[in-house]
Amino acid sequence: MKRLCALLLCVWWVGCGAQPPASAPATPRAQTSSNASTAAARSSAPVPVAASESAESEPVFHLATAQVQLPRVKLWIGSREIVSEVCHTVPQIATGLMHRTGIGPEETMLFIFAGPRERSFYMKNVPFDIDVAYIDREGVIQEIVRLKANDAQGVPSKSSRIQFVLEAAPEYFARHGFGLGTLISTERGALAEVLGPIAQLN
Repeated sequence: MKRLCALLLCVWWVGCGAQPPASAPATPRAQTSSNASTAAARSSAPVPVAASESAESEPVFHLATAQVQLPRVKLWIGSREIVSEVCHTVPQIATGLMHRTGIGPEETMLFIFAGPRERSFYMKNVPFDIDVAYIDREGVIQEIVRLKANDAQGVPSKSSRIQFVLEAAPEYFARHGFGLGTLISTERGALAEVLGPIAQLN
């Protein structure tokens, strides 16, 4: 248990899988209802894939298949209400959109972390492009980046204040007029206050 906790504290590069910095020690690959806390608590956490027996391999926490029945939360993005899938456990964050065949034009996936820091997402096992919004603790979009299908090169945030990440179809944010500075919140209040407490990764 102590070893697992130490590994989780090291997680930094996250998204649809994980990519630790070249200078960092081996770390886990961590990608990722109106009452999100209750829905998340009822959701059974996926079982992570066992790590390869290769001496050179790192621990692997993502699933071997697409995840289903993720908890959902109602969000307000600017003046628009949406319903988003939520990833807040280690396997959920590690897997993200992996192994899915696509993402609908109005589908989104929100990744929740316990605190702000630099984030980096990549596209291992994701065969389609997506747009990603890096969001700070206050719920404000700081950056929007395009991630390319199956690209295993992480795209880091420029800011070290990122606590939430929202994935969507290409041009989703532009199509709806969601740009830098757009505020995202839940129907019950601020992201950090409502969703921060359920996060399992910092």
